[in-house]
Amino acid sequence: MDVAADNATLTAKAIAAFTAFPPEIKSCLGAPILLHNPDMGSVENRAKHVSHFKSPKTGLMHPDPDKCRWLPSIPETIAGAAAVLSDFQGGSYVFARKYATGPIHFVVVRVHRPRSALALGAGLITQFSHTPGGRQEAFRLHWIRRKKEAQGRSLGL
Repeated sequence: MDVAADNATLTAKAIAAFTAFPPEIKSCLGAPILLHNPDMGSVENRAKHVSHFKSPKTGLMHPDPDKCRWLPSIPETIAGAAAVLSDFQGGSYVFARKYATGPIHFVVVRVHRPRSALALGAGLITQFSHTPGGRQEAFRLHWIRRKKEAQGRSLGL
């Protein structure tokens, strides 16, 4: 997504791109993932959650150029992840995929049922690209694609 725009235009682009996703996709594990997972009752709010940040000073949401740039990759990261990580602190699973054009992309989903039941479905929470430090250092490997499973890229590790 081209991020050279004012805040209102970038917000509108992010919402349009997000709402154009299919409501649900199949993950690399075969589990259905609800992309149009409402946030406070609204798919638009979820679109803002995955493309914006909350200002610590004002509490207002503003477009995050990095999140907006990676937003179109959400379905591809989930479907073609190189690895799935467990985030026990957040109670979520994290799909990880390395793209040739940038860092490792992470997509966070929360399981609708107990942690052991990922195959029963989950909903999109947020997404971000890898940066040193932060909570991603505490993620634990849950699943990794084997070389025989040709779709997607490795994490480059």
